[in-house]
Amino acid sequence: MKSVILSCPTLKKELLAALAANNADIPVHFMPYKLHGDLKFLHEYVQTMIDSFGNVDRIYICTTGCGGGTIGLKATTAELVLPRTRDCLDILLSGDNLKRDDRRNLRGIYYTASWMDFSKNSEIDYDKLVAKRGKEEAEDFLRKLYKGFKDFYVIDTGCYDVQEVRDYLAPLMKVLDTEIKEVKGEYKVLHKMVTHQIDEDFVIVPKGEAVQAGSFMPNK
Repeated sequence: MKSVILSCPTLKKELLAALAANNADIPVHFMPYKLHGDLKFLHEYVQTMIDSFGNVDRIYICTTGCGGGTIGLKATTAELVLPRTRDCLDILLSGDNLKRDDRRNLRGIYYTASWMDFSKNSEIDYDKLVAKRGKEEAEDFLRKLYKGFKDFYVIDTGCYDVQEVRDYLAPLMKVLDTEIKEVKGEYKVLHKMVTHQIDEDFVIVPKGEAVQAGSFMPNK
C-alpha cells in the first residue's frame, strides 16, 4: 500500500524519530506553522493537499481533531487515516491505547521544543512583550492571560533538550509563581502509524467519504 503523511510541524522531531526507529520509508509533508491560528485556513490547506496527491492508497493526516479543523475533510484521492486524538499534544502523550491511557490534564498547559519555537515567534513571547510594553505591563498582561492556569508541563519525548525549554519558560514561571513539571511522551500512536498498525486509535475514512464530527476523543 502506497502511503504519504501530512503532518503538523510541531510533531516533526518525534515523527522523524518514529520513522527512523522503525526503518519506515513514508514520504512526509510538513504543514506551515501559520495554520495554527486559522482553522478555516487549516481545513482549506489540508483539503487542497489531499486533492493534490496522486497515485497513493492512503493519506495519514497528523493534524488530528485540531479544534474541529479536520471535520468535513473529503477523501477525494485516497483513504484518509487520522489518529483519534484531540490535538498534537495527545499524540505526544499517547501510550498503547488512547482510551485506556489518557494521561492528559486538560486544565494544564504543555510545551515541547516545537511549541517553544512557536511561542518565541508569537506575540506572547516574554522577551517580546517586555521589549514592547515594559516589564511591569508585560507581566501584568501575562498574569491575566494565564489566570486560572497553574499546571505547566514540558513533554520529554527524548527528541530534544528539555532543559532548553525549561530555561525559556523560567521567566514566565517566575511571573506566574509556579513551576514546570516534566511528563514522559512516548508518542506511541506515531509508531503505530508509521508501521501501519491501524487499530481503534485511528479514524479511517474510505475514499469518497468525509471526516465526521464526533470522530475524535472528547474534551472532558
